[in-house]
This record gives sequence, structure tokens and C-alpha cells, in this order.
Amino acid sequence: MLGRGGTGEVYLARNQINERDCAIKALNAQFSDNAEYIDLMRREDQMRAIQHDAVVRYTEVSRSDAGHVFLVMDYVEGPSLSDVMEDRKLTPRELLIVAHRVLEGLVATHAHGIVHRDLSPDNIILRGGKPERSTIIDFGIAKDTAAGARTIVGNQFAGKYEYAAPEQLDGKATSQADLYALGATLLAAWRRDVPDLGTTPGEIMRRKAAALDTDGVPDPLRPLIEWLTQLRPEDRPKDAAEAVAWLDNQFRPDTGTQTEGPGGKARKRSRAPLVLGLVAFCAAAVGAAWFTGMLDDLFAPALQIASPMK
Repeated sequence: MLGRGGTGEVYLARNQINERDCAIKALNAQFSDNAEYIDLMRREDQMRAIQHDAVVRYTEVSRSDAGHVFLVMDYVEGPSLSDVMEDRKLTPRELLIVAHRVLEGLVATHAHGIVHRDLSPDNIILRGGKPERSTIIDFGIAKDTAAGARTIVGNQFAGKYEYAAPEQLDGKATSQADLYALGATLLAAWRRDVPDLGTTPGEIMRRKAAALDTDGVPDPLRPLIEWLTQLRPEDRPKDAAEAVAWLDNQFRPDTGTQTEGPGGKARKRSRAPLVLGLVAFCAAAVGAAWFTGMLDDLFAPALQIASPMK
């Protein structure tokens, strides 16, 4: 058994035909006839159309003779981001690499009209323990029951309070909700602490209406988190691809790009005035040297050497 939650269990299994390890997620019998949970499992099954190394690959959805609805997917071996952040503090560069990789996976999933809705440190696996092999898992149903991790499952929403976008509490979940969850996940991983939203619905709603505290987070991780977690979806990146492009600029050598801008966006800074000024200065210096005769020896015509008269 790999994990157990309020709705079902996940098992490590081996395919006896191709001898590959896989993971099987099985709903508890009491939920296997529930239309809402079946719909969530069906949503996960839609992931079969996505072939991306940063996204877990699903292969089958079915129902057992005992009535358990189950999903079969690739087994992604490695610690979750949650496990890693409990074990040690990740560096800003490692978290930027995780962000880049997860965003690439979100580009692929969002292109198919699929929103994860439950992105969190538990649902990002560092394959082989490597940030650059981060893989998104668990689309549709949250199974984690760790202390402090509360999960909501409803008609249009499945996610943890701590990482869910504010609009998800109203049943709205677009691709921008996944971007918010990623930003909240990065902040939690940096602080090595799950966000505290209180214990009552009122406290949760009130704290969700406030911007996340990024005090002490180093650049460029801080502007990325702030951009991803803007309270209004329209103030976040328009899509995951835009955030990937921003991150690409951070990993390139200096090209005159400013790392910070409104909303965390990079702004291009032109070098043309500097270049033109340097050219003008050099031209003026050469002109002055010419008129004062300083260049006479350099540009004087070569003269024939004559032998002394005898």
C-alpha cells in the first residue's frame, strides 16, 4: 500500500505481462456508486491522452468484481515534495527548477482542458529525488490525510484549503487556479511549513482573501510566487506557458533582462542608449586627436629612406 485516504487506497502493483511496476488507485466501495466520485475518476482517466514526462501516465480505469472502481497508472518512484521539504530546506534554484518542470506539465494538461484542482506538495513527486524530474500525480481526487491537510470534494472542486486559489472556494476552478496552487506550494516548500488558515470557515475565507506573505523569500523566487498567487485570476500569468517563458529568462545568461517587473513579470531593458553613447564618445575622441596632430605619426605616408650624400 502506497497511501490511504478517506475515499480509497493506492497500491503498488506489478504488471505480470510487461513486468513493469504500476500504481492502482481504488475507491472505497461506499464511494464506487457515488456519481460525483465516479466523475472525478473519469476525469483522471482523461489524462491518458496526455503524454508528457512531467505528468503521471494513466493506462486504465475499470471496476472490480467486488465493486471497487479503480485507476491504473505508472508508478512514479521518488519522494514527494512534501517529504523533501520535511527532510531538508530546498534551495531557491531547486524550487525554480521544480516550478519550471511542473509548469511544463501544466501546459500539457491545460492544453487538453484539464485542471488539476489539487496541486500541492503531496502531489508533486521528485522522480529519483531530482527536482528536474518532478512529476505531477493524483489528478481529480485528493487522498492525503496527513495532519492539517483538509480536502474538499464537490461538484466542481477538489482541493486542499491550504493551497487552493481563493476562487475555488466559490466552486470556480480554471487553469489559473493551478497556477495559484503551485505558487502556494513553492512558498510552503521554501518555508518548510503548511500554510495556517485557521480552523473555522470564517477564518479560512478571511485569510484566503489576503495576499500570501512572501517576506524573506529571495529573488527571483519571490516575484514568481507573488505573480502566481495574485488574488485575482486575471492578474496571474495568462497561462502556464507565460510563466515558463518568464522562468526561461531567469536561467539564461544576462541578456539585459530585468528580473522584476509589475506582477513579477520580466521587462526588457534596451541597451541602445549605452551603445550609442559609447560610439559618440569614441568618435569625439578620434576627432580631437586628429585635429591636434596626435595621429600624424600613425597616419603619415611612408617615406623612402635616402642615403646621405657623399
